[in-house]
Amino acid sequence: MKHKLLLVLVVAGIIVSSYLYLKTYDPSSVTCSVGEGCETVLSSHYAKIFNFPVAGLGILWYLVALIFTWLVYFRRIWSELPIKIWACGGLAFSLYLLYLEKYVIGAYCTWCLVSLGLVVLITVLIFVKTKQNV
Repeated sequence: MKHKLLLVLVVAGIIVSSYLYLKTYDPSSVTCSVGEGCETVLSSHYAKIFNFPVAGLGILWYLVALIFTWLVYFRRIWSELPIKIWACGGLAFSLYLLYLEKYVIGAYCTWCLVSLGLVVLITVLIFVKTKQNV
């Protein structure tokens, strides 16, 4: 059950990051439930690193997480260490982005917060121990 939920969360992350990636090029068209925070965040110079959208890095992170999920939990050909390291890196970067939203940009992007929530849930699920079927 844990593995299937993990898979659903990762796919949801790919969808959210893809939406944000597309909206990075036209921030005024983003649908945001909290004021204009999404537009403000996506319009800031922090929305791109070396002119590449941060949401693109999100897509990449979720795609690698999808591959790790498949190899570790469904194929069982890798240990959990790589996905644990990957999850911690993604969580650290997501928390850094939250810091930027709160203290530097001064606005919150609802979709970015959804992605952060997904990363938190993914990380928690990866570190939760489950009983192994023997």
